[in-house]
Amino acid sequence: PNLPLDGNFPFLHLDRKFMHLGFHIYDVGFQSPNVEAARPLVFATALLLVSIIVALNMTAVSIRNKLRERYKMLEH
Repeated sequence: PNLPLDGNFPFLHLDRKFMHLGFHIYDVGFQSPNVEAARPLVFATALLLVSIIVALNMTAVSIRNKLRERYKMLEH
């Protein structure tokens, strides 16, 4: 499947199907006929998934702290 993001206008195609990273890890890791060749791809995909989760969590913490400070100043 094609990625939902490309260089053609409109750049974001939400109607395209793409594989969830968790399912991709399962599919490559357990369904591949050559497990040794697929292992680096599984590790890279897992690292990407964990990196995205950490980045989203850090963004949420940052937004929460900014909003907390903003509303704290409004109370006093």
